[in-house]
Amino acid sequence: MAVNPIGLNLISSPGLTSVASKTPLPSQGSSFWNNLQAALGQVDKMQQAASHSAQQLALGNEAFLHNTMIAYEKASLALELTIEIRNRLVESYQEIMRMQM
Repeated sequence: MAVNPIGLNLISSPGLTSVASKTPLPSQGSSFWNNLQAALGQVDKMQQAASHSAQQLALGNEAFLHNTMIAYEKASLALELTIEIRNRLVESYQEIMRMQM
Protein backbone atom coordinates (compact mmCIF):
# COMPACT_ATOMS: atom_id res chain seq x y z
CA MET A 1 0.00 0.00 0.00
CA ALA A 2 1.46 3.36 -1.03
CA VAL A 3 1.30 6.35 1.28
CA ASN A 4 1.21 9.73 -0.44
CA PRO A 5 2.19 12.95 1.39
CA ILE A 6 -0.50 15.62 1.74
CA GLY A 7 1.89 18.53 1.16
CA LEU A 8 1.66 21.04 3.98
CA ASN A 9 3.29 24.31 2.98
CA LEU A 10 3.46 25.79 6.46
CA ILE A 11 6.17 28.29 5.60
CA SER A 12 6.47 29.77 2.14
CA SER A 13 10.18 29.15 1.94
CA PRO A 14 11.61 27.84 -1.33
CA GLY A 15 14.11 25.59 0.47
CA LEU A 16 11.60 23.93 2.82
CA THR A 17 12.17 20.19 2.78
CA SER A 18 10.50 17.18 4.27
CA VAL A 19 12.35 15.72 7.26
CA ALA A 20 11.84 12.12 6.14
CA SER A 21 12.82 12.36 2.49
CA LYS A 22 14.87 15.59 2.21
CA THR A 23 12.91 16.53 -0.91
CA PRO A 24 10.80 19.66 -1.35
CA LEU A 25 7.21 19.30 -0.22
CA PRO A 26 4.74 19.08 -3.10
CA SER A 27 2.43 22.03 -3.55
CA GLN A 28 -1.13 20.98 -4.26
CA GLY A 29 -3.99 23.25 -5.25
CA SER A 30 -6.27 22.19 -2.41
CA SER A 31 -3.99 21.17 0.44
CA PHE A 32 -4.88 20.58 4.07
CA TRP A 33 -3.18 23.83 5.04
CA ASN A 34 -5.27 25.87 2.56
CA ASN A 35 -8.47 24.24 3.81
CA LEU A 36 -7.48 24.93 7.41
CA GLN A 37 -6.78 28.59 6.66
CA ALA A 38 -10.16 28.93 4.91
CA ALA A 39 -11.99 27.35 7.86
CA LEU A 40 -10.23 29.62 10.36
CA GLY A 41 -11.11 32.60 8.18
CA GLN A 42 -14.78 31.61 8.30
CA VAL A 43 -14.67 31.32 12.10
CA ASP A 44 -13.08 34.78 12.28
CA LYS A 45 -15.77 36.23 10.00
CA MET A 46 -18.50 34.75 12.22
CA GLN A 47 -16.95 36.36 15.29
CA GLN A 48 -16.62 39.70 13.53
CA ALA A 49 -20.26 39.49 12.38
CA ALA A 50 -21.39 38.79 15.95
CA SER A 51 -19.38 41.74 17.24
CA HIS A 52 -20.77 44.01 14.53
CA SER A 53 -24.31 42.86 15.33
CA ALA A 54 -23.77 43.67 19.03
CA GLN A 55 -22.49 47.14 18.11
CA GLN A 56 -25.52 47.74 15.91
CA LEU A 57 -27.81 46.59 18.72
CA ALA A 58 -26.13 48.96 21.17
CA LEU A 59 -26.50 51.85 18.71
CA GLY A 60 -30.18 51.05 18.20
CA ASN A 61 -29.77 50.07 14.55
CA GLU A 62 -30.65 46.40 15.18
CA ALA A 63 -34.37 45.93 15.78
CA PHE A 64 -34.25 42.39 17.18
CA LEU A 65 -32.13 41.06 20.01
CA HIS A 66 -32.51 37.49 18.80
CA ASN A 67 -30.49 38.23 15.62
CA THR A 68 -27.54 39.28 17.77
CA MET A 69 -27.93 36.25 20.02
CA ILE A 70 -28.03 33.91 17.02
CA ALA A 71 -24.88 35.49 15.58
CA TYR A 72 -23.08 35.10 18.92
CA GLU A 73 -24.22 31.48 19.27
CA LYS A 74 -23.00 30.63 15.75
CA ALA A 75 -19.63 32.22 16.49
CA SER A 76 -19.39 30.43 19.83
CA LEU A 77 -20.18 27.02 18.34
CA ALA A 78 -17.71 27.55 15.49
CA LEU A 79 -14.98 28.48 17.96
CA GLU A 80 -15.74 25.48 20.18
CA LEU A 81 -15.57 23.17 17.15
CA THR A 82 -12.27 24.73 16.08
CA ILE A 83 -10.78 24.24 19.55
CA GLU A 84 -11.98 20.62 19.66
CA ILE A 85 -10.44 19.90 16.24
CA ARG A 86 -7.18 21.46 17.41
CA ASN A 87 -7.23 19.32 20.56
CA ARG A 88 -7.81 16.17 18.50
CA LEU A 89 -4.97 17.06 16.13
CA VAL A 90 -2.60 17.65 19.05
CA GLU A 91 -3.67 14.35 20.63
CA SER A 92 -3.06 12.53 17.34
CA TYR A 93 0.35 14.12 16.93
CA GLN A 94 1.32 13.18 20.49
CA GLU A 95 0.13 9.61 19.92
CA ILE A 96 2.23 9.34 16.76
CA MET A 97 5.27 10.68 18.62
CA ARG A 98 4.82 8.01 21.32
CA MET A 99 4.90 5.20 18.77
CA GLN A 100 8.05 3.13 18.77
CA MET A 101 9.63 2.17 15.50
